[in-house]
Amino acid sequence: MSLYRLAITILLLTSLTACAGIRPEPPEVQLSGLEITDVSLSHANFLATLSLFNPNSYGLDIEGLSFTLFLNDIRIAKGLTAKAFSIPAEASGKASLRLSSSFLNLFQLSRSVQNQDEITFRIAGELKIGGLGLLGVTIPIEREGILPLSDSLNQLFPGSQPLHLKTPPENKILQQ
Repeated sequence: MSLYRLAITILLLTSLTACAGIRPEPPEVQLSGLEITDVSLSHANFLATLSLFNPNSYGLDIEGLSFTLFLNDIRIAKGLTAKAFSIPAEASGKASLRLSSSFLNLFQLSRSVQNQDEITFRIAGELKIGGLGLLGVTIPIEREGILPLSDSLNQLFPGSQPLHLKTPPENKILQQ
């Protein structure tokens, strides 16, 4: 009987090791929208919309998404998803994240974009993809590109319009 148990244990360990070695391709991430939702004297709240494309032949259960947003190389905000979500195989999904930024960072940003028609962005973060117990994986993501501005940062000052930034589709995707 002990030989039988040893064989079963080896078989289970081998299959768990094989499953743990399967790492999904990271989703392609696109910043599809960024909107200032609230401004006060100390901070601004943003709503960032990310589009994610799952290149895998199986669905991904995203347990969490966290990232840091940089605009013109200034760290603007950090964000987390509040809910888990799924992306079907070879399909796209969206995630909305609430961000908060200090007014000091926004002031630095407003000085760096004066008289500019566009702004550079970079997202650095990670996706936590669910699995059975310890088999979940964390995948780093990075995305950079250029966002066009159209009176965007004027919202930070009285009498201005809402911030709406749209990402052009030709931005380069960086994945680690």
